[in-house]
Amino acid sequence: MRTGNKKLDLFFLVVIVLIVVGLPFGISYYDEYISSTKVSPDARQFTLTGHAERGWLIGEAPAYQAVSFWKQQGQPIEKPVIQVSKGDLVVFKLTSSDVVHGFSLKDFAVFLTDGIQPGKATYVSFKADKAGVFTFSCNAICGDSHQNMQGTLVVRA
Repeated sequence: MRTGNKKLDLFFLVVIVLIVVGLPFGISYYDEYISSTKVSPDARQFTLTGHAERGWLIGEAPAYQAVSFWKQQGQPIEKPVIQVSKGDLVVFKLTSSDVVHGFSLKDFAVFLTDGIQPGKATYVSFKADKAGVFTFSCNAICGDSHQNMQGTLVVRA
């Protein structure tokens, strides 16, 4: 029985380990590169992550970070509040940590019809051309706690 070439086996093992370890870093770098090409330098960018039970979360929130026992602990859901100035170009980077979500900001005619797929960033941009307090929400039924998928945009004069 032949044992094979140990150096060749070790080489392939190292290549596989490098691919498995390097892949998340490569994906993260690519996401930042794509993000920078889609966002104007003078825009106000905000990242929102949709979660079917916790609502909109500010920032990136992978599924393993969004899991909690908030219902058992009795913690209320905090709906995000985003503040900008009138005239700002606003860009929302929308992601999902669990299921397909939607996005709607009626007062600025922003409606997503394709949905926000888990693991994929979707960008929406608009000019904050009127002052006031506005509500954004999920426009796709995403679960039992769909009513929690709301947030507030405050545009200061």
